[in-house]
Amino acid sequence: MFGGGFFSEDYNGFSMMSHLRSAFEDPNQKFDAHYRCYPAAMMPGEKGISVNYGGKVILPPSALEKLSRLNVSYPMLFEFENAAAQKKTHGGVLEFIAEEGRVYFPYWMMNTLDLEPGDIVHVINTDISQGSFVKLQPQSVNFLDISDHRAVLESALRNFSTLTRNDIFEILYNGEVFRIKVIDVQPDDSRGAVSVIETDLVVDFETPVGYEEHLQEKEKERVASIKGTMIHRIKYNDLVKQGQASTMRGTGSKLNGKQIEEEETAETDKFDNLEQQECPAPLNLPIGAYFFGYPYKPPTGSEEAATKKQSHTFQGAGTSLRSSRNAEKGRGKKSSSGLKDDPINVDA
Repeated sequence: MFGGGFFSEDYNGFSMMSHLRSAFEDPNQKFDAHYRCYPAAMMPGEKGISVNYGGKVILPPSALEKLSRLNVSYPMLFEFENAAAQKKTHGGVLEFIAEEGRVYFPYWMMNTLDLEPGDIVHVINTDISQGSFVKLQPQSVNFLDISDHRAVLESALRNFSTLTRNDIFEILYNGEVFRIKVIDVQPDDSRGAVSVIETDLVVDFETPVGYEEHLQEKEKERVASIKGTMIHRIKYNDLVKQGQASTMRGTGSKLNGKQIEEEETAETDKFDNLEQQECPAPLNLPIGAYFFGYPYKPPTGSEEAATKKQSHTFQGAGTSLRSSRNAEKGRGKKSSSGLKDDPINVDA
């Protein structure tokens, strides 16, 4: 009556029921697992491109099976922790297609957690309140080139489930990667994380990193456009310095044996302090005029004086050989007065 077989069957049935009861009645059970992490770029196929610019990870199918048996809230949100570096962040899950024992992260999330491929990461499901306000700071002034920042950000945040304070996430727009830091979130809790799923989120922007330097560069360009545009465009100072460096310097002597004076060898010294000299005026040339790199020196004096001087050049009387021959043939002939043109003998 009290055989061992009966007792064994009753015990096994009681044990199975106790496990089922603990799974459905304990609301404090959480998903808690450790995986080896890898960047999304190492995923087979082209799936990693969409994962890399978002805030969701890829978990193995066994994680879905375990989550389905637990009393977890939806959407599924997780806390990721690198215990070795004591760093945490938060995110969602995109799919359950990873190899067993692996989890694939966006590259920016691995940088946030200071993880290398193959490191162990702790994954815990958690509840995060919906956000009402976030303050973001672009990490490059190139973000200012986007015409509609809010539309781009709204489209990019569809790939995110959460935002965590001090995280620097990445988005892709027009083939360019933009890095954005989370400065502040509301409502604020000890974790500094908010959910961005199906919520009205107010977004504010902090001044981009490097904006002050960007303004200084713009001011330098504006000043250069006012003072000496060409000297800056062709980098005249650098060209002169390169020419001086390649010039053979040394003492010389004249053919008469005298040495060249120091003043003659120091003509290039005036280029040593080019940057301290005032830049030339803008080169505003009229239509049809050209610039050859040297000043134009007009001739001295008025145009009338130059014309008058040219008209008196090579003036004077001249004779030809033909006329001298005619003079020799005419000797001994009578002149117009009837007398011979014989020479006069003056010997007395």
